[in-house]
Amino acid sequence: MTRLQTAAVAGLFSVAALCAHGQPSGTSQSTFQAVNNPGGGQYIYGTLPGKGTMPEAVVYMLQQIHKYFGDRPEVGKFFGAHDGSSVATFFTVNATKAGNRPMTGLLIVSRTGDGSASGAVVFDDSSRFASTEPSMMKALSAVWQPARQGAAAAPATTHAQGTRASSRRGEIPPLVQASGGDHSAVISLPEGWKVTFVGGGALTAAGSNGEMVYLGLLYQGYAMGPDLFTNFVNISNENRRKKGLNAGTYSVLSQTKVPGQQPSVQVAYKTDFNDGFGPRTGNVRLIYWGPQALLLYGSNMPDRIAEDENATMQAVMNSYHTNDQVVAQEQQGALNRVHADVARAQAQSAAIDARREASTAAYNQQMRDTDARNSAVDSQSDSIDRASKMNQDYILDRSVVRDTENGDRGTVSNGYADSLVRGNPDRYQIVPNQEMIKGRDF
Repeated sequence: MTRLQTAAVAGLFSVAALCAHGQPSGTSQSTFQAVNNPGGGQYIYGTLPGKGTMPEAVVYMLQQIHKYFGDRPEVGKFFGAHDGSSVATFFTVNATKAGNRPMTGLLIVSRTGDGSASGAVVFDDSSRFASTEPSMMKALSAVWQPARQGAAAAPATTHAQGTRASSRRGEIPPLVQASGGDHSAVISLPEGWKVTFVGGGALTAAGSNGEMVYLGLLYQGYAMGPDLFTNFVNISNENRRKKGLNAGTYSVLSQTKVPGQQPSVQVAYKTDFNDGFGPRTGNVRLIYWGPQALLLYGSNMPDRIAEDENATMQAVMNSYHTNDQVVAQEQQGALNRVHADVARAQAQSAAIDARREASTAAYNQQMRDTDARNSAVDSQSDSIDRASKMNQDYILDRSVVRDTENGDRGTVSNGYADSLVRGNPDRYQIVPNQEMIKGRDF
């Protein structure tokens, strides 16, 4: 454990630091616990001392973060529940007490109607916070039960579009773990909800009152512009049109950049799918995954049930987790298929090359055989023509005479040939049969 981590309980949330959260009430004390996340980072959670307003609770937490890291945190926009019972914000800070390491974190504060509050912080090095934050939030949700705004019980009513009676405000109904597809991800859902897709670690689910959850979806092959939310809207509407559904209208409520190696934003938005459920409020984390790829985690639900269902939706979202073994097996299977495709392509290419080389070798041999046959035929033809010439000269009493001065050659009678040679033996010569030239003498 690092010096930064071992100081968590004593330095970050000191029991004696009561100053920014109202006055202490009775024996109220902070009871924070710090946990090192196995995959990296740390999360800290517990109750705040005393009672006070939500702004006082947030200021108290920010002051303790300042003391812990040794520098003032830079916070983004705040987002929270519709009933004001909880708020959260991302922050960045230079950890001067840990070698000036740049850190990124998420601060969450939850408060009840009587002023009691609890808080949690998840943080890690800025270079890897985007990758470790989901696992930290899952682990945190398993052990931290934040304070929730209390409310008088209201009679449960059945929505016209739903098959399940709405929960009383803030009440979370029993959740049952569910999965499907390749079982690479699981989620816990209330009665009336259903899983609509599971594959490769991604999961979508829908509630009976129009609730929608989409987690780990990776959209690929789409044209991407510089604004991630605009990309999200365009992709969502394109997929709705392909399914024969109406396109949605969107407007941004808040947008916060999430620090990390890959560009990422957290967006709260309003939308209406024109599907009979009315306006919706949604929240989505968008992560740039490449020039034509977008990864997203989000949810939305109709405004008319949001106040009652907000706590349930948060519990559903927090229950999602992937089956890493299945995902790894699928990734290995995909990799094996790629390798098999490459090996098959290489084998096909080698076979084509071998057939081409064999065909070329056969053709060359055929041409050599043809040349040899043609040469033999030509030689035989020359022999026949030469023999025919010799027979003709013998029968017709002729000879071939050459003029050594100008190179002329001609066939003349033997008598004339003898006179030419006797008259000028240095110039004229009788050509022997074996020296006759094809094309000139015969």
